[in-house]
Amino acid sequence: FEFQAKVAMAPIKIYSMPISQPARAVSWACAYEKTEVEEIFAMPGKDNKSPEYRSRHSIATIPQLDDNGYILSESHAIMCYLGDKFNWSLYPKDPKVRGRVHEYMNWHHSNARKITFALFCPIFRPDLLASPDAPALFKKELLQDNSHVPQTSGVLPTIERMLSQQKWLCGDVPTVADLSLYCEIGQCLDKFLGLFSAAKIDINSYPKIKAWCEECEKLPGFQSSHKALADFCPTVKKQVDEFKTQSKL
Repeated sequence: FEFQAKVAMAPIKIYSMPISQPARAVSWACAYEKTEVEEIFAMPGKDNKSPEYRSRHSIATIPQLDDNGYILSESHAIMCYLGDKFNWSLYPKDPKVRGRVHEYMNWHHSNARKITFALFCPIFRPDLLASPDAPALFKKELLQDNSHVPQTSGVLPTIERMLSQQKWLCGDVPTVADLSLYCEIGQCLDKFLGLFSAAKIDINSYPKIKAWCEECEKLPGFQSSHKALADFCPTVKKQVDEFKTQSKL
């Protein structure tokens, strides 16, 4: 007689902070797909500098996933891993759609993240900026519209063109790419921090982006994943107003 013990697997842990754009995207994707994870609060720039946090993995960023000792950092890698493991609809198996998802994710880091570096970081994470002049340079890269040479256009005109071709970033259905991008753009809308208005960026100039944002806000998991951000906004209104007054953007 052979006895086989059943070992209960610990829940997947995600070290996260809901005001962080990448962490919020992971939280939203898990909520959308009803994937149960244990979210553990970790403050960027503080908790991830502790010896304990840094000992887990050489890339000590937030969010970070711990799946029974398998440690994975970077929000896009985490969402792709969970998408594979749990067959997420947000991470379609069609290789052409996945190709578009991966294309966007590679583009995101050097492009869409400039939204946060230009508008969010000067107020809330100045430690991430290389120089005081960086936000103005990033803002210029957000807006420049070289329609005659599209590959040199700024971030927002490029996204507007993407969404002029299809309803969602990667085709006819929402994917983790949409959630990742919304977490950069959505925080800047007037319904949250109002950073576009503070920097004198008229989001109405990008009707496809505006309509896409409204569709993203209807997706499952949006409310729960954005509650902390919504609660945070009134507490920092004074800081945003000061940024609007003093901004050289």
